[in-house]
Amino acid sequence: MTGTGRLDDHDEAGRPWTPRMSINPADHDGGGMTPATLRSLPVTFPFDPVVPRAFGISRSAAYRAWKAGQLPITPLRIGRKLIVRRADLLAALGIDDHEPDDGE
Repeated sequence: MTGTGRLDDHDEAGRPWTPRMSINPADHDGGGMTPATLRSLPVTFPFDPVVPRAFGISRSAAYRAWKAGQLPITPLRIGRKLIVRRADLLAALGIDDHEPDDGE
């Protein structure tokens, strides 16, 4: 981003901007969301606050990334709301939709 407040596709060092993914392996208050928490989401849900937390970025950064086409998901716009499908979010984060078996 530049000091003018507009979204670039490169940071100050000239590197391409990508959202930081923060999936915590254990249940602790680290800001991200665990795979189990993401799997337990409803089939569709509002963009905010789930998507920013899942990617480990701020709310404003998530909206800027969405507007710039830099998020690996495409929310559905219904009126003024952005709706996200759980399957799309899980696929973007590389998480299997089915919980792994503890046994064999």
